Amino acid sequence: MPVEKIKTFLQDPDLSRDEMQLQVNEMDHFEIARRLHEFSKEDKSLIFHLLDEDEKRQELLYETDLDSRMEIQESLDPDYLAKFIKNMPEDEATDLLMEHPEETRDEILEKIPAREANVIKDLISYGEETAGGLMVTKFNKVFESQTAADILMKLKRDRSQDAAPYFYVVNDKNELLGYFKLRDLLNVPAIAHPSEFMREETPNVLLTDSCDKVANLMDHEHLSTIPVVNEDNVIQGVVTFDDVIRTIQDIASEDIFTMVGTATTDPFARKTVRKLWARAPWLFTTFLGGLISALIIGSYRDSLAEFATIVLFIPFVIGLAGNVAIQGATVIVRGMATGDIQSDNIKKVVRSELWVGFLNGVIFGILCGGIIAAISSNLLHTHPILGLTVGVGIIMAVSVSSLLGCLTPLCFMKTGIDPAISTGPIVIVLNDVLGLAIYLATALAIYSQL
Repeated sequence: MPVEKIKTFLQDPDLSRDEMQLQVNEMDHFEIARRLHEFSKEDKSLIFHLLDEDEKRQELLYETDLDSRMEIQESLDPDYLAKFIKNMPEDEATDLLMEHPEETRDEILEKIPAREANVIKDLISYGEETAGGLMVTKFNKVFESQTAADILMKLKRDRSQDAAPYFYVVNDKNELLGYFKLRDLLNVPAIAHPSEFMREETPNVLLTDSCDKVANLMDHEHLSTIPVVNEDNVIQGVVTFDDVIRTIQDIASEDIFTMVGTATTDPFARKTVRKLWARAPWLFTTFLGGLISALIIGSYRDSLAEFATIVLFIPFVIGLAGNVAIQGATVIVRGMATGDIQSDNIKKVVRSELWVGFLNGVIFGILCGGIIAAISSNLLHTHPILGLTVGVGIIMAVSVSSLLGCLTPLCFMKTGIDPAISTGPIVIVLNDVLGLAIYLATALAIYSQL
């Protein structure tokens, strides 16, 4: 493995710096970035400086984990750091600066030329998970008065960037008129104007549109780049698919780790103490839920002493109800994230999930209740009414859990909290408490009729 190889030669006192540099640059710097958290702070900084190109250093810094990124930047001279960030793509420079405290961010921006600094400030103001925060301001902008020959000549002279596949046509007010592809440009006469071969129907997003909306539109229209406009249809920049994919991956990872109550960023690279503090609050929520459940069981202890067999099926009822709640919540959260659930169909989706949950409760309630009733006398040595108790308890608990799983994400969304959090410990704890209370109340109601 490259990382093990680096560790070996960093510990070799006979190896010169030039030899170290040669060794490091023979390796894939993206792989090094992924495993950089395994090194000490001093070694991270050394590896960064051993890379022989600024582009490699930029990619290493951007692709590695947050802790390593901050440690490397702390070791850099402020003037060098400002120049380094200035030469990065604007969207990536913005992401890096967003990780710094506001004081440090302002200090770095003061050292960057005003033009570049203003662009970065604008990107920061939009928010990192919006189209404005994701966009880059360098793109192929052409005016309606230009000819195909003019555009090709400009493209040929500009050796500083790769030929992008999309060109966006604007008027003298920078309003977006249409777009065309490089292939279109190569297949028209040299004297043709953009208005003659451009596509007027141009999919676009607003500065404040979410990353999810951008990704869904790019997927629907099969675009690798999409223009970003303001409310007056003035083009501000473009969002590329690689930036969208990266952000979507980050959001998905955050959601997945949040679901189980762990650190939401760089969970493999974080220090043990930081992992502990990140997870402890969620476990405390579970602890409180356990206390409430214990109090509920305690309030039924007299009844449980008389009908102790019903306790055997508490884990079964709670587990089944919990799975139903998680399934419903996951469907709702995923639907909202992909845009499949909108305001016009959300009631239909929720109603469908509630029916599915209820019918699952009925099916498993009848199935499990029937089996338990059949074996209660011979194997459990108790009254067959135990089967009815468990069956009705399952139906009631699963129905409520289905309702909980569907409505909790919607409540979180209404209050401005990320709905993905609702599939984590909060739903599990609420389900355990409510499911237990419903099951024991059902058991008491049925057994009291004997």
